[in-house]
Amino acid sequence: MKKKIILLIISLNCLFTYSQKKYTFGKLTTKELALKTYKLDTTANAVVLFESANTTFKVGVHNVIVSTSFYKKIKIFNKEGFKYATFSIPLYNDKSDKEYVKDVKAITHNNFNKTFLKKSQIFEERVNDRWREVKFTMPNLKKGSIIEVMYTVNTPFKFNLTGWEFQSDIPKKYSQYSALIPGNYIYNRSLTGYLKLSVNDAQVVRRCFSVPRYTTPSNCEKVLYAMENIPAFEEEEYMTAKENFLSKIKFELSSTSWFDGTKKKYTSTWKAVDREFKTDKNIGGQFKKTSFFKNKIPKEINLLSSDLEKAKAIYIFIQKHYTWNQKYSIFKNVNVKKAYENKVGNIGEINISLINALKFVGIKTELVLLSTRSNGFPTKLHPIISDFNYIIAKVNIGDSYYFLDATNKLLPFGMLPFKCLNHFGRVMDFKNESYWIDIVPSKGSKTKLYVGLTLNEDGTIIGKLRKVKFWYDALNRRKSIENKSEDDIISNFEDNYNNLEVTNYTIENKTTINKPLIETFEVIIENFDNSKTYFFNPYFGEKFTRNPFNQKDRLYPVDFGYTRTYSANVILNIPKNYKIHTFPKSKSVKLPENGGSFIFLVKSTSDSFILSSSVKISKPTFFNFEYKPLKDFFNIIVNTQKIPLEIKKL
Repeated sequence: MKKKIILLIISLNCLFTYSQKKYTFGKLTTKELALKTYKLDTTANAVVLFESANTTFKVGVHNVIVSTSFYKKIKIFNKEGFKYATFSIPLYNDKSDKEYVKDVKAITHNNFNKTFLKKSQIFEERVNDRWREVKFTMPNLKKGSIIEVMYTVNTPFKFNLTGWEFQSDIPKKYSQYSALIPGNYIYNRSLTGYLKLSVNDAQVVRRCFSVPRYTTPSNCEKVLYAMENIPAFEEEEYMTAKENFLSKIKFELSSTSWFDGTKKKYTSTWKAVDREFKTDKNIGGQFKKTSFFKNKIPKEINLLSSDLEKAKAIYIFIQKHYTWNQKYSIFKNVNVKKAYENKVGNIGEINISLINALKFVGIKTELVLLSTRSNGFPTKLHPIISDFNYIIAKVNIGDSYYFLDATNKLLPFGMLPFKCLNHFGRVMDFKNESYWIDIVPSKGSKTKLYVGLTLNEDGTIIGKLRKVKFWYDALNRRKSIENKSEDDIISNFEDNYNNLEVTNYTIENKTTINKPLIETFEVIIENFDNSKTYFFNPYFGEKFTRNPFNQKDRLYPVDFGYTRTYSANVILNIPKNYKIHTFPKSKSVKLPENGGSFIFLVKSTSDSFILSSSVKISKPTFFNFEYKPLKDFFNIIVNTQKIPLEIKKL
């Protein structure tokens, strides 16, 4: 588990001497009490009126304690805002020491009536061997309540000066973080997100930190970071991890210099990491077990004529042999031999087995460390190994290379699961120096819909529709029907339409994952009410029913992960006693910088209607300045595709 403290709440302890905002616990203003909505976000269920945290370093009995005091004041506008009155404080421990929380104080204000949090309402729970949680929910909540919370967390782990999250899913009027950091401790720090600091202050405080037996105190750095009028962070579709864009200040321990002259460096270099990984029993050690596959690989694979054919055969061999146990484990609990014997393994065991097997047949293969989309981007400035949570293989054949992941039995050769499309990874071969590489998918997604229907004189529609899905669309469809019978597939399809019956269904390449998935439905649509007017939409589920982009503006990129293409070709034959009365008009729209296109063509005659539609998203990522054209683009598509054909009986 990544060692990480989530700073959820905020507290008080002492007042500072520079441009830091002050507060008094238990005291409210008449303006705060009278507040009914937050004018900068009238839809907010709650708003943080003020929050702060202050970190100091203190000398304990046997070590140095990093002590952080938190304070938070929240106005709750309605019942939906009650959830912000529940707090969870994560506390880390190892075999020898632990973090603890003290001085928890909290008040619920209802006008001038105060309800104090009781000790009996505070609970501690064990999460696992390394983590505990202190939890409590504020008492006597009502619409319009103001809650105040303060407490202190003490940690002996100097790595856990982890920084401060200014932004959350509710707006904040003011948020500040301050620290008094002894010069003995050097931290790298970075500001992430799109919001700017309103206060960024640093001062030197002389002779502020001392340890018994050492006569010369060290100087300290006194820092203050603050933001005001912070909007709520709203997650939208097609984005990578929230952590990539949340506005926060991060600290990472780089080195320490003690009073006796000893120094220790914590921020490593990739050269040092490469050396360390060579000897690591979980990665470097397992990476050397190529000879283990000498008698495991089918002999016919070595007889194949090309390296590409061999690579594909090895990939299928490993993919079929193993079942992923849903565990990631890349830095511990990696045992290739044991996993092979059990035919079950974690990410590290399966993909290191793949790498070893490929290397055994003479194919140059490297290991790639990744962070999945939900895990956030890894830091590029210097190695933070805990940023990575996934391993894949990079196979080099001639002038080409292929990314492989053998943990998913439905994944074709050369494709990565969507969760791995997180822009870049670190390539390691344990002989040469490691390097960064862009993770660019070799394939996108494509769906083609072919519809041929005939409207009979009695009002029934009969015909055939064919759906052909490629690459990621095929993968997603195979996942959704993997354990379904053909009867289940037919029933699910029929449930989406009134008066439609599937008279025949065929599926091709359901398990042949390197080929497109093809489904054919023969259908009959009854006109049960004998209406003189039909409203008919010919897309059969292959259309955009809503615009996925609904914010007015967007600060962070739209990340589709891969390119996408959707096409439809529809022919509807019309008898003489019917006529197409209204239908959507032809149009053509293009996104700037060749980002995509929507081409919609219709042709209506006395005996037929022909529709041809193509939607292309030609690049995987759109930046914030491209958001409005993209939003408008999808509005046009949705508004066009929702218009049905109006067919009238003469």
